[in-house]
Amino acid sequence: MDCFKLAQIKAGLLCLGVNVDREIGEELVKARPYFYDKGFVHAVNANIAGSNVCVSVAEGFSGRSPYHLRKRGNGFAVEDESGNSIPIVLFDDLPKTDTVIDDLARPHSNNVISLWPSLVCCYDRPGMKCKFCSIKPTDKQGVVPAEEVVGGMRALFAKTDKYAINLGGGTYLNPDNMCDYLTEIIKGIRTFTDTPISVEMAPPSDLTRLSALHAAGASSLIMNLEVADPVLRREICPGKSSISYEHYYESYRYAVGVFGRGKISCVLIAGIQPKEDIVNECEKLTDIGVIPTIIPFKAMDDCLYRDRGNCDPDELLWISARVGGILRRKGLSPQMQEGCTKCGGCSLETNYYDLNSDDPV
Repeated sequence: MDCFKLAQIKAGLLCLGVNVDREIGEELVKARPYFYDKGFVHAVNANIAGSNVCVSVAEGFSGRSPYHLRKRGNGFAVEDESGNSIPIVLFDDLPKTDTVIDDLARPHSNNVISLWPSLVCCYDRPGMKCKFCSIKPTDKQGVVPAEEVVGGMRALFAKTDKYAINLGGGTYLNPDNMCDYLTEIIKGIRTFTDTPISVEMAPPSDLTRLSALHAAGASSLIMNLEVADPVLRREICPGKSSISYEHYYESYRYAVGVFGRGKISCVLIAGIQPKEDIVNECEKLTDIGVIPTIIPFKAMDDCLYRDRGNCDPDELLWISARVGGILRRKGLSPQMQEGCTKCGGCSLETNYYDLNSDDPV
């Protein structure tokens, strides 16, 4: 398949999701009980023409998507409204461990799993929640104890050791506490595997905690600014914006010094802020060795922005093409960072980096 055409299809799936007929969904949910789980981290992960993709199937907008999942022989294909189809491969479920990991870990590619042991967030409160976030309110008061997470991962890696780990979740209590919690989990995991571990979290107030995280065995670090303009960021992220724009950049510089250039990344969300702001921010991030990841906004049923329109696929293509060019000019590649950034299923940087083109079409 033409690489530009693949990027267009992937952009459409990332932004608009896929419509799944009930009969097909009933078949798939037998092998994948979580198939219809809502939210960003629990969207369906698959591969099209060699490119990983994270696609929503359970949100309200998914039922209006111009893309449909169809049976094709013993497999599946995605069909657009013109009748064009492309084979899609859904990743196999993880081996069962009869531990808490069966509910927490999801395959995001053939060799990366996402592990979110915290589904509670200190910013998930009235007047504080990020408006793009789809974490649902919960009556849970804490997180899964680190020793339970480690025990479950030990059981999983006794059955399969092919996966890198992307470790994250809602910010429990505060960023400092969350960093300590994730550090404890990593220390435990390092007693039985040297697999790459990418950590996704808000920057702590005490940056020496990032050194402790690295010393524990974290391979790379993702700290998401999400919205570039500080004024707009306060509107969209009223709680999390208490972590200042300046502190994020102080954290990026510190983390690059600890982990190395190309080992730190930052998500910016397309579709809720001016596209030019995103491109300008990517220039700043890459200047200090941080890899930007551009993820499209999706109006998920459980987010406060659910009545807004999803990111336009053409806008995602426009931004991603330019970010791919910035990465090439600065000598940075998504492949430099194991885990989520290298997987590339949620964004198009890997596609446009490989295309060696700043042209979105």
